[in-house]
Amino acid sequence: MSAEDYLTLQGIHKRFDDTVVLRDIHLCVKRGEMLCFLGPSGCGKTTLLRIIAGLEAQTRGTLHQAGRDISTLPPMQRDYGIVFQSYALFPNLSVADNVAYGLTNRKMPRAERQARVAELLEMVGLPESGRKYPGQLSGGQQQRIAIARALATSPGLLLLDEPLSALDARVRVRLRGEIRALQQRLGITTILVTHDQEEALSMADRIVVMNQGDIEQIGTPGQIYQRPATPFVADFVGKTNILPAKLGEHGRVQVGRYELACGTLNGCHSGEDIRVFFRPEDVRVRSLDEDETNVFDGDIEKIEFLGAFSRVTLRMASCDHPLYADLSPADMNALRPAAGGTLRFAVPQEAVRVFRHG
Repeated sequence: MSAEDYLTLQGIHKRFDDTVVLRDIHLCVKRGEMLCFLGPSGCGKTTLLRIIAGLEAQTRGTLHQAGRDISTLPPMQRDYGIVFQSYALFPNLSVADNVAYGLTNRKMPRAERQARVAELLEMVGLPESGRKYPGQLSGGQQQRIAIARALATSPGLLLLDEPLSALDARVRVRLRGEIRALQQRLGITTILVTHDQEEALSMADRIVVMNQGDIEQIGTPGQIYQRPATPFVADFVGKTNILPAKLGEHGRVQVGRYELACGTLNGCHSGEDIRVFFRPEDVRVRSLDEDETNVFDGDIEKIEFLGAFSRVTLRMASCDHPLYADLSPADMNALRPAAGGTLRFAVPQEAVRVFRHG
């Protein structure tokens, strides 16, 4: 454990009857960072958060927070605040009393409690809402109050369990920016659980990608997106082209009757069945040189306008899988592609990643 590590998990394993939910999770959370558990439903991310909170007991393994062994401590003896997807506000208490709930239980003097509540309501942008009740607030406002309540006791760790998933898209985007800014301003160590890739990529310092109880990769958003370590990460995070292929000599990849040069072989060997991955936004369609590698012609199957870009679905002869290319408005204006036509495109060698099949 280094001086930067605030929370360490060693060999966390969880079994429900005959079902293994988590397999020997080893993880260090750095002091002051926002770490995100990202993965599909059922991958074990919420169970792991609940174990950290003491709401679920691990089958085996240990947890240390700020040098203290919390492996068997009940929730009330652990130092954290938690925000749930459902807000979990008390409907019969005013907003101020909801925020003050933990302070009241700790028997903080009334004047101090009121000052702290006022400070927190100001912090989350709702200074005039103390006398209202949760039912009088919007979903986004209720979630801000839940965050204020979680921060009231000045915990060392903030746990966010899918805190934005019940909100509509525009509120979600705004609130995630506010939460991130607040977390950075306070410098509080934070763990966020989400299945939303965009949420994870935009908010986290580091992302823990989970799948079926295992950690697939830990890295910064840039590392996770640009250098996925496993086929699952490459497929789960962002839109990806995935093509079955065979690895030939000298690092050449055979896709149907086409050959591609790739940037890294990821330990694959000649003759192996592999899968090829590259992002739609890596596909180039203009200023293609005659001697450039990985240049192909594709039939345009359809074009989807997605605002900042247009996604073109391409078909190549002898290739059963469609390809996707994301074209900028400038590309679209210059080339005027249309369904039923053809498009010449290039896939940069450094953008092509290969993994063993299976």
